[in-house]
Amino acid sequence: MLDDEKKKLIAAEERYRNEIANKLRDAEKIVIKDVETTSNKIWAKIFGVLNSNVGMLVISSVLISGGATLYQNIQHQYEARSHALKEIMSCEFEIANRLYIIKHLLSNATTVADAQLALAEAKKSIGPIKPEYENVGLAILYFNLYQLTGIRRPLTEQYVKEIERVNLSLRVQNPRGAFDKTEKASLLKIINAMNDDIIEDIHHLK
Repeated sequence: MLDDEKKKLIAAEERYRNEIANKLRDAEKIVIKDVETTSNKIWAKIFGVLNSNVGMLVISSVLISGGATLYQNIQHQYEARSHALKEIMSCEFEIANRLYIIKHLLSNATTVADAQLALAEAKKSIGPIKPEYENVGLAILYFNLYQLTGIRRPLTEQYVKEIERVNLSLRVQNPRGAFDKTEKASLLKIINAMNDDIIEDIHHLK
């Protein structure tokens, strides 16, 4: 049987996952609308040129020799940008989801076993945004984000390494032993900093 505290934790996590899913859907709609608006502006400029006197003289040759290629290029760019933005959003929301759960569990951790349970989220998600993220660790998620955006974050890399260091050190400790308060405070500071950064990234993407 689950005790009241675990039931509350499960309920809180479920509410948070639903909130993240809703935000992800809303953000996806914004991205699609933005891409469509950009595409429409491009086509408006193209038709403006084609409807001019000069455009009418060359329209037939353009349509025959380059029109189809131009359309395909624009369509490809639209699809590539839309896909990339969706992947970035999914990755960022997954990281935010992981950090939220780690922070929640870590805040209530009193024993080594509690801390181990909290940091397990750095390796495997109990409620991933996308099924394929379930067994993907934080380090890989951040690496995927770097590949998608081209933005490297040296400080975040150090944070992830520190989480991994603590995680490894906990494995050789007595699970029933008390979780060091100084280490707990240091970890919470790191998690809060990482969470603030990823939330800011999400807001900027919108």
